[in-house]
Amino acid sequence: MSAEPLAVFGKALRDQRRGLVFWGAGLALVTLMYTSSFDPDKVTESASGFQKALALDDLATGAGFLRATVLGMIVPLLLLVYVTLTGSKAVAGEEETGLLDLYLAQPIDRSQLLVQRFAATCLAVLGFSVVVLLELLVLNSALDMKVEFGNLLVTVIGLALLVITFAAVAFATGAITGRRSLTLGITAGYGAFSFIVNALASQSEAIEPLKYLSAFHYYLGGSPLREGFDPAMLVLLLAPAVLLGLGLARFKSRDLNV
Repeated sequence: MSAEPLAVFGKALRDQRRGLVFWGAGLALVTLMYTSSFDPDKVTESASGFQKALALDDLATGAGFLRATVLGMIVPLLLLVYVTLTGSKAVAGEEETGLLDLYLAQPIDRSQLLVQRFAATCLAVLGFSVVVLLELLVLNSALDMKVEFGNLLVTVIGLALLVITFAAVAFATGAITGRRSLTLGITAGYGAFSFIVNALASQSEAIEPLKYLSAFHYYLGGSPLREGFDPAMLVLLLAPAVLLGLGLARFKSRDLNV
């Protein structure tokens, strides 16, 4: 391995280049398929509590439709899968296979490896978010969805921060435990918890306080597609830094699993 300052970052992107193309194409196709089904004449009468929990009671407006489908559920959950798989492999997966020892035998320390691989994943997430944003800008105009550009931009930025938070969970868990299966379980479990709690918080007083533990709450809680930027989104800037810091502190001090 080269000792260049960004050698790990570059290699992480090169190793994923084919997968990134497929993921980007898949996200573009899914976004097109679901957004194209927008119907401003669709009216949901007597919406059930379950429909309200999933924001399916307002599909006739562009903001409501995107909140319930593409930006509120489909794309975030697909990207959760991506960062869960990527984050669990980045440290824990290679530690279990013995590859991590080979990397660390080169002139690079653990902090560089963890931070640069996380940065590569963040860049991929940002790239996917740009693809989704550009496509939605075209569809927003073509389908007359009437979502303001600024609100759409803020929401997609929030989407990127949400997914990066999930990526930080995966990287931190892998760095702390060195166990791929545990990393997969914790990251996927937190993602499911966040989505479900955010959906049900408005329907249950018992669940409502738990929304502050949900990353989805800080992403969609302020209705960014209608209201624009919500200061609560700043939590999604702080959380990844804290999580990665915790993972890095443990990763630098513990013995690797052999």
